[in-house]
Amino acid sequence: MKLGAQLYSVRDYTKTPADIEATLRRVKALGFDVIQISGFGPCAPELLAGWVKELGLDVCVTHVPWARLADPADLKKLIAEHKQWGCSHIGLGMRPGDVFPNSHEGYTRFIKKANEIGKQIQDEGLTFGYHNHDLEFEKWDGVRAIDRLIDECPDLYFILDTFWVQAGGANPVKYIKKLNGRIKVIHFKDYRIVKQVRQFAEIGEGNLDWDEIIAATKETNIPYAVIEQDADFLIDPFTSLAQSLKFLKQRV
Repeated sequence: MKLGAQLYSVRDYTKTPADIEATLRRVKALGFDVIQISGFGPCAPELLAGWVKELGLDVCVTHVPWARLADPADLKKLIAEHKQWGCSHIGLGMRPGDVFPNSHEGYTRFIKKANEIGKQIQDEGLTFGYHNHDLEFEKWDGVRAIDRLIDECPDLYFILDTFWVQAGGANPVKYIKKLNGRIKVIHFKDYRIVKQVRQFAEIGEGNLDWDEIIAATKETNIPYAVIEQDADFLIDPFTSLAQSLKFLKQRV
C-alpha cells in the first residue's frame, strides 16, 4: 500500500497556480510521491499535469464538484483532465444535500444519478469513487444509507474515511472488510477528544486503532492510503502531514 497526501489538508496553500506549484514541491520534499487533488483553486489542467509529471507524483484520486459530474459536457472535460494527470479514479467528496435531501427518497434519487455518472466514467476506462462522512450512517427503515450505496451502486468504489466511519458510530475495520475489492483509496484520519469535544488529529495522536486498521487494509489489498486532517491543527499543516507520514511508515 502506497502512502499519500490528501491535499485538502493544505487547501489554504492551493488557492492560486503559484500556490499550487509551491505546495506540490513542498509536499514532494516531505517525502510524498502520491497525492490526492482536492480543494484547489482555479488552475489550468495542463499546468497541473506538467508539475505532476516533473515531480513524479502519482495522482491516486480527486474530489471534484458535483456540478461538473452532473453536466454531461463538463464530465467529458473532467475525464480528459484526469487522463492528462494520469489519474484513473474520479472522486466525489459528498452527496450534494441541496440537490438530494438527506432522506430515503433523496438517497434513492442520488443512487440513480450516481449509477448513471459511474457508467459514463467507466465507459471511458476510469472509475468513480464516493467519499463518506458520518451522515451516511443515518438509518431509514433500519438500513444505513451507506449500506444502500454499497448494495445499490454495485460499480461504485468507496474512498472510505476512517474518521467519519468512527464518527458515524461504526467500526472502520468492519467497513474496510465489507468493502473488500471496492476501495482503491482509503483516507487515514485520526480522531481525538479534547475537553469532551471531538477533534481531528495527526495519525497516531488520536484514538483510532491503527494496528487493526492497517492490518485490514493489508488483508484487503487496498493500493493507496492518503493522510488527511480537515481542521484542528495544533501545528503547521505541512508539519502535521510529515508527522503522520512518519508514524505510518513505521507500520505500513
